[in-house]
Amino acid sequence: MLTTRRAFLTLAAGSGLMALAGCAALSASGEESRAGTPTPTLSAGPAVTAASVAIGSLSGGTTVRLTGSSLAEVVGVTVGANPAASIALIDANTVSFVTPAAVDYQPANAPITLTQADGTVIDTAKQFSYQAVTSVDKQLQYAFTYWQNYNLAEWGIFSDNDCGNFVNQTLVARGWAQNTDWYSDYVSNGDYSLSWIRGTEMDDYLASRPDTTRLELADRARLKIGDVVMFDWDPQNNNGPDHTMVVSRVVPNDDGSISIKLVGHTVDAQYRDLDQAITVDNPGGTAHFYSIA
Repeated sequence: MLTTRRAFLTLAAGSGLMALAGCAALSASGEESRAGTPTPTLSAGPAVTAASVAIGSLSGGTTVRLTGSSLAEVVGVTVGANPAASIALIDANTVSFVTPAAVDYQPANAPITLTQADGTVIDTAKQFSYQAVTSVDKQLQYAFTYWQNYNLAEWGIFSDNDCGNFVNQTLVARGWAQNTDWYSDYVSNGDYSLSWIRGTEMDDYLASRPDTTRLELADRARLKIGDVVMFDWDPQNNNGPDHTMVVSRVVPNDDGSISIKLVGHTVDAQYRDLDQAITVDNPGGTAHFYSIA
């Protein structure tokens, strides 16, 4: 009888051990915790760790590559206040884009932000430093600095007809050197060439330069920022150009057309529309251009 009882206790103890071994252990909170189960890892959000280029032209056109992590959903890039172009997903952790022009062609440290497919905007903590790198940068920077606040101390003003004076100032800022055929000493001694202020003479001078090419309205797809437009409000009178401005933006439209925006004086503007100028503002007007190499 004693032997039988000991056997029963041994069996019962063994059964208890087997039962405990088959149960999950309880954590301090009372929840099951199975040995060997991996702890879930939260995936990191999109992040940028490096930019291939940090400095570039006011006019835009610099290709930048961003590297980091979890960038596969990026569909948009903004530099400062302007959207970038040619956005390309190189791989899940790399995005490239082409910088837009700086806001009003002014030097600035512009923050780079990304937009994901779901609309989430990501601050990359990276900046692109816009600087006047090219001759066109210097021309447009000057134009947008003085389009409204005239540079009177250096160049003066020709009342009611300052358009040529202003366009030629921008060309000097671009790097053109004054010469005996094209100059202004108006502030110092009142002297200037007619090619500095009068449409016909300015048109002739621009046509004579080896670094310019005359283009017509039908050639607008060949225009670049910094090129010069010559307006003729009444071509039927055959009295030459009446107004001049500088191309400040070339805008491809969804319908395949191209809009040209202009900066200049007399009608002070940063982005005057070419087509409105010759159809609405001056019906029957026309224009031609000088593309500058």
